[in-house]
Amino acid sequence: MKQESKYEQVVHYLKEEIESGKLQTGSRLPSIRKLSQDFHCSKDTIQRALMELRYEKYIYSKPQSGYYVLEQQASHEDLVISVNDEHAAAYDDFRLCVNESLIGRENYLYNYYEHQEGLEELRKSVQKLLFDQAIYSKPDQLVMTTGTQQALFILSQIDFPGKGQEILVEQPTYHRMNQLLLAQNIPYQTIERRVDGIDLKELEKYFKSGNIKFFYTIPRFHYPLGHSYSEEEKRAILDLAAKYQIYIVEDDYLGDLDPKMGQTFHYLDQNDLVIYIKSFSTSIFPALRITALILPNPIKGPFVAYKNILDYDNNLIMQKALSLYIDSQLFEKIE
Repeated sequence: MKQESKYEQVVHYLKEEIESGKLQTGSRLPSIRKLSQDFHCSKDTIQRALMELRYEKYIYSKPQSGYYVLEQQASHEDLVISVNDEHAAAYDDFRLCVNESLIGRENYLYNYYEHQEGLEELRKSVQKLLFDQAIYSKPDQLVMTTGTQQALFILSQIDFPGKGQEILVEQPTYHRMNQLLLAQNIPYQTIERRVDGIDLKELEKYFKSGNIKFFYTIPRFHYPLGHSYSEEEKRAILDLAAKYQIYIVEDDYLGDLDPKMGQTFHYLDQNDLVIYIKSFSTSIFPALRITALILPNPIKGPFVAYKNILDYDNNLIMQKALSLYIDSQLFEKIE
């Protein structure tokens, strides 16, 4: 039986404490220092575990105070976050940007926007934001979608260069990626992702088969393992991708939480084989269904054409508000 990682141990322990009532609604969790001592692990490991519990809406945070237990409801849906939560400031800032986006911009309400790639102002804002994080792109490489799920769906549907038709997915992985593959009956293969990474020999076997369309990976703070690839591992994976001309879909949804700002697959890629995905939902709030992709040229055309079938344009008001939010340097406040 596979041994749980420290990250998993912390998550499971705190979930059990909350669900059993030992940690009651409103009670304060032990400090990060105390948890790291109790579990004999780093503070970073504890921080990742707490972020996972926040994402699943078991806990919330109070600035300068700590983490507290949320009231538990069926399926953890529609929970009311305390106004003391640090997200309240982000909400107020974003609300101001939404209000500003409505002033003198009636064209966003009464007209369609012809560019499926997304609002030009937002693409320029995101390009600069990514540039500051050493993720380089041109504005015409960026495409905005209505959330990461739409981005993954389109990638799963369009044809890629080469003959491969199967998607290679790490397991475990993002649960909605698994749901997408199963619901659409999409052919796929799996490769085990462990706390120490993946087997590169096994990865090469899949790449060499000629059956793989793209490899989906979460490089930093992998859910649920908490593992991040080292630069050496990333370079080795990219070398295999270049050797067999396999595209890598890099879902970097927790990249903003990396204090060391480690190099991405996209940064290290020399062969234009990486599709980079950045979601703003995790960093700001889940209801903000805007995701940015950096797409290689052979992929962009088919991607945008398929997106045109799904929706005529993304919510222009929210796109403009996010552009203002980034340009006003409010995004940096929450990192």
